[in-house]
Amino acid sequence: MSAALQKKAWFAYFSFLLLWFLATYGDTVGAFLADRLFAYQKDGSVYTCDFILYYNNGILAWRALNDHINIYDPVLQNQGLEKLVGMKLDKIFYSQYPPYLFLLMMPLPFLPIKVVWVLWEIFGLAGIVFSISYFCKSYALSNFKKVCLLVASLASFPYWLCFRLAQVALVLYPAFLGYWLCLQNKKWFQAGLFGGFCLLKLQYAPLMFLVGITLGGWQFFSGFSLIGMIYLLGSIFILGWKNVGGYPEALKYGEIGGQVTGVSPETQQNIRGQLVCLLHSDGPEIHKVVSVLWILGSLVLAYIWYKNRKAILDGNNRLFMYLGSITLLALLITSPHTHKQDYVFVVLPAIWILFGLIPQAKQNSKKLVCLKFLIIGFPFLSWMFFLITVLIPAIIQPFFAWAVILIILLLCSKNELAIFQSDQSSLSSESESSSSGSIS
Repeated sequence: MSAALQKKAWFAYFSFLLLWFLATYGDTVGAFLADRLFAYQKDGSVYTCDFILYYNNGILAWRALNDHINIYDPVLQNQGLEKLVGMKLDKIFYSQYPPYLFLLMMPLPFLPIKVVWVLWEIFGLAGIVFSISYFCKSYALSNFKKVCLLVASLASFPYWLCFRLAQVALVLYPAFLGYWLCLQNKKWFQAGLFGGFCLLKLQYAPLMFLVGITLGGWQFFSGFSLIGMIYLLGSIFILGWKNVGGYPEALKYGEIGGQVTGVSPETQQNIRGQLVCLLHSDGPEIHKVVSVLWILGSLVLAYIWYKNRKAILDGNNRLFMYLGSITLLALLITSPHTHKQDYVFVVLPAIWILFGLIPQAKQNSKKLVCLKFLIIGFPFLSWMFFLITVLIPAIIQPFFAWAVILIILLLCSKNELAIFQSDQSSLSSESESSSSGSIS
């Protein structure tokens, strides 16, 4: 394909993503204006968005402070939600989030729910744009490439779903990217602070803690522990010890009890979702297998980081990006709770692979070409994955399969990516190769 044709193809793809972004997010705005976003009935069932949980969590936290209620009482939670949306919920939409999320949501009820939703979405969008832009500072990207990256990310199905649900990932997003950026720049204490904030999603905590403490030692631990102590003491003071101590039982009830809605293991894009898809069950055996693989995967990845710690601390940024990409993808597929919207975080492997690793690879092998186009095509593919799960009885969870394929390609491309070659020597060899007319 000629250079001119390539430019036209890229422009056409970008234009399609931009129009798709405007159309899909426009539909969300339309649903909000028509009062069919927070909760609506379709085909005899009631559908809800996650945002009403967070708003209700704030209300429950204030009630716990004043009346010492049990914030994890499913009936109490459901009564609050029904009052918010003005309709009966067929099945309890349960919030099994940790106590400190209730704490952080306490400012929400000071304003009407619609106003807070608008602010939540605006700040979420600003956080994503700022985070991606800041993360790309270390790469020599043109303004057009930066805009393309932002549009491609926002146009993908996981991002749209995050905004549609007003998911807590919008709050978590800057901290999650900040954690990895600080690790990459060896700012250990700050990485610990960001990592501690990410305790909002407990399923990510073990691996993030192990990687952080392996690289950052006591500096990381002190930052992580500081946020953890603030969470714990604040929760005990505001919500009471009974609510804090009752969290494990609430987590068990919500996550594996099968009596509430919101978990949907049959749609999860991880090992758990794949097993449920194949075995048509989410029984205790699957929970045990998933837990073992989650713990084992975290320990194995932590050990790999430990074995490569010296090289990373000595400045091998390519190795950091390589291990970081594999770790993030593995985090999603081994976590016991991973939905489609959690794949917003694949933006990090995408940036590292497309702008950090592939441009300086030893050779442009077929494996790297596949890797590149699977990432570039993800915004389009993600919507195809969604349609597959809606129209066809699932045999393979597509987002899960996509992540597994990326990990396999990364492992098989270890030599081509020259991860143990320093950045400077890679740039020198690339320069020499270009001047001699050869193709690297």
